Amino acid sequence: MQVHYDTTARKGRLSLSINQNLLDRLEPYKQQVNFSAQAEQLLARMLEELENREWAEKNAEALTAHGRDIAMTGLAGAEFERI
Repeated sequence: MQVHYDTTARKGRLSLSINQNLLDRLEPYKQQVNFSAQAEQLLARMLEELENREWAEKNAEALTAHGRDIAMTGLAGAEFERI
């Protein structure tokens, strides 16, 4: 996974409420897994998805217009069959 945040930035605290059954089942693995690092990676993926969705929504009009242009004129290079 490509990292899109400053991994050297200082650490902050976040309070979470986690399902107790899940915590109980994870208990035997707490020496094998860095839960903070795993949570950080999960949050980074979630943030990337949210930012991608926001970008797509912000640019939806331009993307639609570009799609219409391609539908009307075809893809550049199509005449060379190198698409």
